[in-house]
Amino acid sequence: MDMFEYSDETLQEINNNANLLEYVEQTYDLKKSGSNYFTNCPKHIDKTPSLCFNEEENAYYCFSCGRSGRFIGYLMDYEGMCFKEAVVKASKYANIDLNKLCRSPVVAFLRKVHKNNHNKEKKYDHPTISKKDYYALYDKEPIKEWLDEGIKQSVMDLFEVRADHSKNRIVYPVYDENNNLINIKGRTRNKLYKELKIPKYINYYPVGKMDYFQGLNITLPYIKKKNEIIIFESIKSVMLAFGWGYKNCVSAEKHTLTDAQTSLLAKMHINVVLAFDSDIDYFRIDSIKKTISKLKRITNIYVIEDTDNLLGGLEGKNSPVDLGKDVWEILYLKKRKVV
Repeated sequence: MDMFEYSDETLQEINNNANLLEYVEQTYDLKKSGSNYFTNCPKHIDKTPSLCFNEEENAYYCFSCGRSGRFIGYLMDYEGMCFKEAVVKASKYANIDLNKLCRSPVVAFLRKVHKNNHNKEKKYDHPTISKKDYYALYDKEPIKEWLDEGIKQSVMDLFEVRADHSKNRIVYPVYDENNNLINIKGRTRNKLYKELKIPKYINYYPVGKMDYFQGLNITLPYIKKKNEIIIFESIKSVMLAFGWGYKNCVSAEKHTLTDAQTSLLAKMHINVVLAFDSDIDYFRIDSIKKTISKLKRITNIYVIEDTDNLLGGLEGKNSPVDLGKDVWEILYLKKRKVV
């Protein structure tokens, strides 16, 4: 275990001082478009340049595969470095002495506590997207594979599910807590995506801070009415449950919650039910354990667990709704309060 950790301030200073555009120009022949510079992404077949570098933000984003970040992230994504290797190389490129910036874990913890107590977290302003453009680009039509899985057409219409034939993806909009359209997410329709190494899900625009829940713009009234929020990993699970009458649910879009999502839950003052996939052990994954520890101090928090192997356990990797309404209702009724 390292004697020192890299603080958020350290990583931010490195990323701020390491000029990403200058660095990648040594490798790629970039083409400028507006304030961005483009090249073909080497991580997939990319006939139209989709890997974008923004000089002002000192960041990168691929509009096809969704990879994004700053200098350290670039070294990890595109040069195959581990986190520590990327930090060391980036710090050298930025002429920053890591020994002066690293601090012991104890000092890091105390500084973080002090910062949380005395500074309010800055709100991230997501760039908004024209809804008119969203409807113009994608086709409203029945999504057969999701219909076959039991998701009702009326529910897909409510959640504005569309088809992107140019990328062979099912797409749906992402809204922030103020009901602004801030992203479009796409799920591949290619059944061989694993073999072909095609990303299952991609975001069409930079994500920014994950301070929202997918579907909350639709389900918030039901959440308030029931004083409970059910959190799934995916929007598909939300739509299945919604069609069965369990309308007080959202998607975290992953099996962990960010600090911003946790803060949002704290402000809502409601009971929280975590309904992650069957391969997730809530109490062995540090990030989930920390989230649960925070939430149980301010609200009632419950977890849905596959103790009877109804979902196939860890090997099944099924959402609590994947095997039908009857199984879901058994799991939901047996949800366990965390104390």
